[in-house]
Amino acid sequence: MIIKDKKLLIFDLDGTIADTLYSIRDAVNMCMEHFGFEVRSYEQVRAAVGNGARLLIMRSIPAEVAADAERAEEIYKYFQTCYSITYNRIDGCYEGMYEAMTELHARGYTLAVLSNKPDAYVKGIISSLFDEGVIPIAMGETDLPRKPDPTATLLIASELGAEPWQCAFIGDSEVDIKTAQNAGMTSVAVSWGFRDREDLLAIAPDVLIDSPAELSSLFE
Repeated sequence: MIIKDKKLLIFDLDGTIADTLYSIRDAVNMCMEHFGFEVRSYEQVRAAVGNGARLLIMRSIPAEVAADAERAEEIYKYFQTCYSITYNRIDGCYEGMYEAMTELHARGYTLAVLSNKPDAYVKGIISSLFDEGVIPIAMGETDLPRKPDPTATLLIASELGAEPWQCAFIGDSEVDIKTAQNAGMTSVAVSWGFRDREDLLAIAPDVLIDSPAELSSLFE
């Protein structure tokens, strides 16, 4: 399949551009150990990510603790401290992803990143992975509604001079596919991230790809 007439490609970060899960797991478990809770496995954290740090922590602590709003907020704030230490423990992009994205940039596509990760960390990670100018907008969680709400996605498109029909949103989770659908953009699911291929197909993305190399041939 070839997708035509696109000018802006918006990418998720975690599980799409890079495997950030180990850095997230390190912070979660630093937090769990501090409060005396059971540490979480890679797979448990993998299943809990996608909707922002607060929900990640709510899904990681015992249900009775999560129900105590004051206690849960204390744990969430401590997690934020932990993640400020671990967030950039990333080896690089997924194999082939840096090459695919820089090629698309060289061919004239505008690239952007939108994540539910805190904004400062998104900007820090992207600046460490890509040369300046390759990704003009990298946005994380701000005071705008989080994905799958389309507000931030449409703001990025507007700032970069693209109509929704001229955009594709590329991501590895149901949150990303729903974001694209809510924004009226083409949805591209990737199977190398934090969700199983079957789960992605169930959300009916416009396209599902299995390797970063496919991006170069997908967009004409």
